[in-house]
Amino acid sequence: MKALVVFFLLAFTSLSEALTPLRVAFSLDKPPYVIRDTESGLEVEILRRVLLDMGYEMTPIFQPPARSVRSLELGRVDAMATITNMPKFHLSEPYITFKNFAWTLKDRKIDLKVLNDLGRYRVIAFQNARYFFGSQYSNAVEKNSNYEEYADQKRQLKMLFADRVDVIICEERTLQINKQDIEDTSTKKLPELQKHALFGESRYSVAFRDVKLRDSFNESLEKLDSQKSFKAIYKKYTEE
Repeated sequence: MKALVVFFLLAFTSLSEALTPLRVAFSLDKPPYVIRDTESGLEVEILRRVLLDMGYEMTPIFQPPARSVRSLELGRVDAMATITNMPKFHLSEPYITFKNFAWTLKDRKIDLKVLNDLGRYRVIAFQNARYFFGSQYSNAVEKNSNYEEYADQKRQLKMLFADRVDVIICEERTLQINKQDIEDTSTKKLPELQKHALFGESRYSVAFRDVKLRDSFNESLEKLDSQKSFKAIYKKYTEE
C-alpha cells in the first residue's frame, strides 16, 4: 500500500513538473470573477482549466488593467484576461460574458436613456472603461470633466451611496457582491439603486502575445465548453 501511495505521489509530481508555467494578467479584486487573496474566481478558474488542458500551469498576476496592458507589451506576462479589443495582440474567442449597467440612486430619479446622457453627471467607471466600451462611449464622456475611472469597484459604489457621484458603471454580479459586503458592515439601510441598460452584453476574450498559443487556447476552450466542463465553476460562483 505504501508503495502504491509513493507511486501516485511521484506520478503527480512528474505531471506538475511537466506543466509549463504561463503568466496571465488579471484585474485587482472583482468578485465573483477575480478574487486575489485566494487566486480564485469565475474568470480565474475558467482560464486555469483551459490552460491546464493545453498543458500549462497558470500563474495569475493581479494588477490594475492599465499596468497589465503595459506588462503585456513588455513581455512581463504572456496573456491578459478580460479584453474586448486590442489590435496589437492576438485575441481569443470569448470565454465569458458580462452584463454592465449604469447605476444611480433611485430617489435621485436620474433618467439615462442614451450614452450621451452621461455627459451631464458625475460619473465613475471601472478602469479602462473607455477602452472596453469603444468609441461611442468614449465620445460620450470625453468632455465630461466629472468623469473618472477607478480600479477599486467597491470604492465607486461607496461613493455613490455617499452622494459623491451621480452615476457608476459596473458589472451586475460584481455590484451585487460589493453591495452585500457594504451592507454587512453598515449600521444603516443602504439607499435603493436604479440600473440603466445603456450597454449590451460584453463578451470578453484573452489577449495573447503568441498567435499559436491563442489558437491552442481556442481549441481547448471549444472542446471544454462542448463538454460542459465549466458547469461546476459557474455553479460555485453564481446562481446560474
